[in-house]
Amino acid sequence: MSWQVGQRIVADATGATVRGSRIGGGAHLHIDVAFRLVEWPWKENGPIALVPQPSEVTARFARGELNLGFALPNPTSLVSPPSHSSAASVPFTLSLSMQALVALETARDGGSIALFMTLVAHPVRLAQHQGYAPGIEVVPTVEERAFEVPKEQWLAVLKSVGYCDSILTELRLPTKGPESTSVGRQRVVNAVNARNDGRYRNTVQECRIALDALKTAGFGGRAPDEVAQFVQKNARNLSQAERFSALQIAMQLFLSPAHHDGVPDEEFSREDADLAIAMTAALLRLAPRWGADAADTSASKESAP
Repeated sequence: MSWQVGQRIVADATGATVRGSRIGGGAHLHIDVAFRLVEWPWKENGPIALVPQPSEVTARFARGELNLGFALPNPTSLVSPPSHSSAASVPFTLSLSMQALVALETARDGGSIALFMTLVAHPVRLAQHQGYAPGIEVVPTVEERAFEVPKEQWLAVLKSVGYCDSILTELRLPTKGPESTSVGRQRVVNAVNARNDGRYRNTVQECRIALDALKTAGFGGRAPDEVAQFVQKNARNLSQAERFSALQIAMQLFLSPAHHDGVPDEEFSREDADLAIAMTAALLRLAPRWGADAADTSASKESAP
């Protein structure tokens, strides 16, 4: 459906481009909607102008959709159909918090994205009704249109708003699962609460106990015997720098299959990708502190692993 005045089509949306810019705590998505304007017989019907209104935007993906709220048109936007066919563009701005971007990227899951917009305009024209004085007539007109956003354009938007500089990936805490993981799940909740309270040692401790609970529940025991024996024998004696190196090797071991041919893409999920990014970024941040060139100031003997 196009923008109409009476039974006459005056404007038809033909496409949209998307850009991004940064704001405090989030981003602006700039959606420029292009219109084809149909000639308007103003000599017979009088002058007319269309005033764009806020547009509800829904992002659609292969597996669902996500309501993003309302995009606001530029306050100075006004569409005036000429006496001949032409083109026009209406810029809309959609404000998104970083949390909204995280939800959007999680739902997109690396796939394509389309923005479904409910485009509303208020046509304003002079009117003369029998028995009444001349006045201004406003009859809202609505057009619903989905705009496919090319993936390369969307990736450029993410980069321009800083999403790729300090990535926020939604870490879904394991709130549900088999009874055998209930102790570990509660320990993770305790760890999050401790981190929020600034008790970072307790955070690490709760995560350590969660892994113990995971092993006790039968999810351990698959590591090679020599690796398990080394960890059990040296857990109390390794320095923090040595622990860092061991963690780096463990991550290389976990990520190694993706580095070689013969492993199907289906072996990897978004959770694997989140783990890879989070752990690799954390190791890179910690490298200056615990890496080969850093002085190990930690106690070489620990009272607990």
